[in-house]
Amino acid sequence: MKKKSSYFSVFLGIATFSLSTTSVFAADFQDLSALDKQIATSLGAAIGTEGGAVSPVDRRLHLTQCPENVVVDKPAAGTVSVHCPSIGWRIRVPLVRTMTHALNHHETSQNGQNTGTSKDNTKGEILVKRGDPVELIAGNSNFTVSVQGTAQQDGALGDHIRVKSDPNKPPVIAVVVESGKVRIPGFE
Repeated sequence: MKKKSSYFSVFLGIATFSLSTTSVFAADFQDLSALDKQIATSLGAAIGTEGGAVSPVDRRLHLTQCPENVVVDKPAAGTVSVHCPSIGWRIRVPLVRTMTHALNHHETSQNGQNTGTSKDNTKGEILVKRGDPVELIAGNSNFTVSVQGTAQQDGALGDHIRVKSDPNKPPVIAVVVESGKVRIPGFE
């Protein structure tokens, strides 16, 4: 009987220790449910709805607990950037496209041409055609870096298109700013 009770007390001790360490380790990570709520509040749209996040933040992430408020940037290129300035982690959350944006994008990219059927179509003609050499620009008012690339899609002013600058790397997404020039978003 003594052996059974000693095994039980050892088991109980291990179980208590593992539960207490689990709660200590869990406190070191960012609460992802609260992060989902903060993103939804900042965007003004619930998860899975138009203008909101496509899905909840991936639960496999173990982000260090941010000691201050997490910053949710304004949406750009179909995502929203969420980051902790003091620690330095950053994630990008994909957004559900709005129907008006999807319809306008479909009308302007149909058959690679601008059909001009949208009532509020202000984009105009195609400035960059697939296969054209383009100047890929990144920078802001303090610095600018540019490299030559090749457009992978047609694009009018303001369109987001794929551009390949290195044959060994995947294409990047850039915004058409003028004929033969595209800019990587996020360096404003």
